[in-house]
Amino acid sequence: MFRVLCTLLICVSSLFAANNAKSEPVLLESIAAVVDGKVILRSDLMVQMYQYQSTPGFLQLPESEQMRRVLDKIIEEKVLLSRVSRDSITVDDSELSQRVDTHVKNLAARQGATVATLEKAIKQQLGISMAQYREKIMERFKDEMLLSRIRQKHIGIINPTRKEVEEFYAVYKDSIPRQYDCLLYSTISIPVEPSSQISDSVKNAALAIIDSLDRGVHWAVLAKNHSQDFSIDTSAYVRRGVGEADYERTAMRLSIGEWTDQPVLTKEGWNIIRLLGKKDDGIKTARILLKTHPSKADSLNALHKLDSLKSEIEKGKISFAKAAEQFSKDTETSYRGGSFGWQERKFIESVHSKIISSLISGEISKPEMMDGSYRIFRLDSEAQAREYNLEEDYNIIENMASSFMSNKKLQSLIDQWRNEVYIEVRL
Repeated sequence: MFRVLCTLLICVSSLFAANNAKSEPVLLESIAAVVDGKVILRSDLMVQMYQYQSTPGFLQLPESEQMRRVLDKIIEEKVLLSRVSRDSITVDDSELSQRVDTHVKNLAARQGATVATLEKAIKQQLGISMAQYREKIMERFKDEMLLSRIRQKHIGIINPTRKEVEEFYAVYKDSIPRQYDCLLYSTISIPVEPSSQISDSVKNAALAIIDSLDRGVHWAVLAKNHSQDFSIDTSAYVRRGVGEADYERTAMRLSIGEWTDQPVLTKEGWNIIRLLGKKDDGIKTARILLKTHPSKADSLNALHKLDSLKSEIEKGKISFAKAAEQFSKDTETSYRGGSFGWQERKFIESVHSKIISSLISGEISKPEMMDGSYRIFRLDSEAQAREYNLEEDYNIIENMASSFMSNKKLQSLIDQWRNEVYIEVRL
């Protein structure tokens, strides 16, 4: 990541230098276009052109056509952003800050480094402070979030019918890229859950805290003394549909400042929720979390259950797909008989890939502990190359059709909005 960022900066600088190496000295920076009073700099255009170099066929175009196409894309983005004030679209500062925090943590984790080490690397390799880096990233994230909300407001979610998906596939199937080095595999996941005795004990403790709140003890005091929620910001603005359904539904029924009269169970434990703010598309909450920790006996019970299920599958008493539908708690796959569908090996989670790469077709792995659950995997099939088809890849093709229809509708709106804002191209 560090090298990519540095390469990008160096490349942009070299592009300016190359354009002027054999000519009279000129001003390197200039205005490429103005959209609704917002300036697009030539340097912005050159950075975007660098990023488009990996697009198939882009480098075969004349440089003037490359510039025209990229500039037109930037103009379209500015036209979309012109809707922000017109549609009163906002991004909450705490939500934006939380996203940047997550980005920085994930970036450090991918490099196998701490945030402090990452900060030093950014200073050394990019010549900017962590605060400056966060500011730049925050600008990009804010635009992305605004664009997403503009799209959501005017396009929403398009769910194509079966007929529309089939028509899309019939027209564009020859344009859909093939998959290479792919695996078809399935899973069954049995979570290690605390016994009812443990869960009831923690729930009773949560009820005692609610009683203390009702008797006038300050929220902050009880949260400090009892909550096991150690996230950076426990009161960040969260969009609807992002969090767990029971938590969200309960919070939406509260009035501002009110807390729940009963604790709410989530995968982390029992929650006492307090509503801090509410908008049409999201909520702000604080919570006191009391985690439920399974015992060793609970872990052994989950392992025994999965071992028994694996044995029944191997003896032919139940099919893998039927077992997944009935017993697996993996919400992503259980309704599909445990199948992840065809995936290119390079995109498969490394922890999954390590296990299924050791299997032969039809073989089931031994149970493995992952993220609080025991899992078994089965390698269903392999292929060096394959084309998407409606029978095996309907969900993927459906998403492609939905995206195509959304983009088509959005492009129609952009074409309309371009006539409503001032645009001046200066290149």
